[in-house]
Amino acid sequence: MIESLRLHADDGARYAVTNGEGQPAHIHYRWAAKIGDDLAPPIIALMRDTTESAPIIGFAEQINDDEANAYIAELRANLAAGKVRLLTIFADDGTLIGLCTLRRNLNPNNRHITDLAKGMIHRDHRGGAVLPAAFVEIALQCEADGVELVTLDVRADTPAHRIWTHFGFETYGVLPDYARAQGKTHAGHFMMQKVPDLKQRAAGRIAALLQPAAGRDDAAEVRTA
Repeated sequence: MIESLRLHADDGARYAVTNGEGQPAHIHYRWAAKIGDDLAPPIIALMRDTTESAPIIGFAEQINDDEANAYIAELRANLAAGKVRLLTIFADDGTLIGLCTLRRNLNPNNRHITDLAKGMIHRDHRGGAVLPAAFVEIALQCEADGVELVTLDVRADTPAHRIWTHFGFETYGVLPDYARAQGKTHAGHFMMQKVPDLKQRAAGRIAALLQPAAGRDDAAEVRTA
């Protein structure tokens, strides 16, 4: 069962996985209330690793110090104002391997919607359970916040676009002149998914990846504790 893989912790949750050598390991998921001096450098390092291997909207392939520091300052301000939530993902050794920012909609008529503004996973940890487990944590946080719908936007025909589609996000609009990079204009897809559907799909993906084959049909409910 999924709940046997998701282990509650005081500061978040951890998932029992195996590393590349087949040894037991855990991935830790924590919602950060602030960005201290110990967290800012790993975030910048993760941003740089991500932009070198996959595009992040708003950044070039190389992020200079001024751009990185400006992003950290903006993120700190938005966290302090309650405008975003920041999910951090750590390996067993304390290395930051992923993060996600949710842009909260604080307008009374739109509080049921949140936007997945930025998502990054280190290239060495892609393709396994890290992302689906992150989606489970995002869905649980959305439920706690009363959010029913997750939206995002992504450059067309990128690995990220294909991943979001694989996890059930549906396009509700396309902007032809979405991004301009390296002298080219790129279209962008605006996508959405209901929170219960996202949680169910992510839970099923985790079960398929981590549970023994005989138990894969049992994947369903994810509990918060």
